[in-house]
Amino acid sequence: MKTCPYCGSEVQLQVQFFYYCSFCQIKLKKEDIQENGERKSLLPQEQPSIEDVKKSTTELMKLTTLELLWCLKLARKERAEIYNNRYIFIQAMKQGATKFEEAEKYSYQQYEYWTRKCFVLENIIRERIGYIPSKITQKYINNMIEKLQLPTKNMIIQKTLEKEKEGIK
Repeated sequence: MKTCPYCGSEVQLQVQFFYYCSFCQIKLKKEDIQENGERKSLLPQEQPSIEDVKKSTTELMKLTTLELLWCLKLARKERAEIYNNRYIFIQAMKQGATKFEEAEKYSYQQYEYWTRKCFVLENIIRERIGYIPSKITQKYINNMIEKLQLPTKNMIIQKTLEKEKEGIK
């Protein structure tokens, strides 16, 4: 039986790719439909890449919280590497090297870009979980994955005794 991922009610096919849940009063995409009251899996199919981090804010908002945490980890790493490179250029320029001025300007633009990406990701995550993780380690992500994989109870409501008796007749 095709069911709603939110309430577990049976859904009706409306148009070729959309279902309707009369309890929630919403249209659902075919890929969101569950079977027999199961809950939707929150684990992503694959880990995001640095290209995913470059997506627009609107696109980032569509990612799961776990994907956003991975993206933030990547963005923070990228920002740190750019900061370190920029620091080297600044130190060289303090020693009198003038050939690094353009590289320093470019690295600043990149540093600003990645800092703003971190701000975006941090704020989306903050809206979802209520805080900004100070450090995202593999252990932190693994703990979240473990929690997401904990078994959940299907959304099935037992029939009343009277309805069960009617079904027996």
